[in-house]
Amino acid sequence: MSKQRVIFCTYSSIYSSIVLEHLLASDKIDVVAIINSTRVIHPKYGFFRGAIKQIQASGFRYATYLFMVTDLFRWLQPFSKHKENALKTVHNLAAENNIPVLDSIDINSEKAVQFIKKEKPNYLLAAHFNQLLKAPVLDLPDLEFLNIHPSLLPNYKGVDPVFFALLDQSKEIGVTLHKMAESFDSGEILLQKSIATDSARSIFLTNNRLFEDGAKLAIEWITNTELSPVDIVDNTLGQYDSWPSAKKVKAFKRMGNHLIRLSEFWNNK
Repeated sequence: MSKQRVIFCTYSSIYSSIVLEHLLASDKIDVVAIINSTRVIHPKYGFFRGAIKQIQASGFRYATYLFMVTDLFRWLQPFSKHKENALKTVHNLAAENNIPVLDSIDINSEKAVQFIKKEKPNYLLAAHFNQLLKAPVLDLPDLEFLNIHPSLLPNYKGVDPVFFALLDQSKEIGVTLHKMAESFDSGEILLQKSIATDSARSIFLTNNRLFEDGAKLAIEWITNTELSPVDIVDNTLGQYDSWPSAKKVKAFKRMGNHLIRLSEFWNNK
């Protein structure tokens, strides 16, 4: 059986590097290209304006957590190259494996559509991706669109499901592999894996675990054509949560929860 051709879509981060490393390790998958989102909050914002909007929405503490797992991780990468088992950025992994990368603010643009067509993928797999696919991409033939979402859909749709699950003191959380549709987190549910919620584990470590499990689900689905979707779940249900407010972040911290610890970040960097 020939390798399945996959285009990986993401916003470069520690989480996306975890997923990409698992994809590259599979002998049944060929990552033929990467689309990396350059969007911050909204396509009309640049990096600095987007950062300010994030601080205004969620407060400095939460914005710092996001900065650590995305931009700071990338900026510090040159200092980590001699560190044993250091996690590499998406762009570094792409360069090492001769994978073309398109940095794009809009995956539905004509440039992005032509980039996808050129690579002739079987699958477009998204993880930690902040753009919505629309008709120009979704209408491409002979292509399956998958997303890894760190919650048990249809519960906890949105940009940071782990935050809201821990805030709600949910006893269970998990990860879902689902098809992408014209609204976020709403496509057919394919596979899921649950884990017990551990309030002592930070959002960062919980996401690390869930994206790793999600990568394994994606590989299982892509490489095993005999799999069937999980029992039917109406994924049009469920509430969508946007960025947590600064007030909710303070409540989250008062409960004894953690966003990220410096030691955790350094060990993954």
